[in-house]
Amino acid sequence: MPTIDALSREAPWKSMAEARFMENLTAILSDGITGAHTMKFNDTHPVMTPADSPPLWLASLSETATLEATVLKRPIEGRADILSVIKHAVSLYEFQQHSYKGMIGDGLYMESYRSQIEGVPIETVVLAHRDERGATDSVVINHRPLNAVLLFSKLMWERVDERFRDCYLTGPEIAALDKVQPVSPTK
Repeated sequence: MPTIDALSREAPWKSMAEARFMENLTAILSDGITGAHTMKFNDTHPVMTPADSPPLWLASLSETATLEATVLKRPIEGRADILSVIKHAVSLYEFQQHSYKGMIGDGLYMESYRSQIEGVPIETVVLAHRDERGATDSVVINHRPLNAVLLFSKLMWERVDERFRDCYLTGPEIAALDKVQPVSPTK
């Protein structure tokens, strides 16, 4: 399989966007999972004023909704279980700075924010599907970078109800990963 460098030498780029993509991909791959590079997605829009109410996707969660997330080993199903897990997740954030909240198409809601967990920067994109009645029936939450994802999963394992622990990485699983690549960067 050719390396990124070889691909970049062989392929004439059709646009500057493609060239920037290759530069960013190379930087991400060279940083590994340490998260040493600066996350940029949330820099594309100004920080929003904090809301006084829960986000639209959470306020309209259906009884049969499904939550999938980068920090989860398996989906969480049902409104009550999702709310139980989300209350623990929100408590981990030191702050939330949203750069976007709103509908992005027919039945799709998105929000994007940055935060910190125990001093480790984390960025999040939430994508929620709303059914024809306006109820949220499916939610996908993407966190990044990987070191923050692993820390978040470990901390959730420590906090959630016993019945949800199998959804998150355990201390020993994190320790095994940490031997290969340190999970928590130097603060």
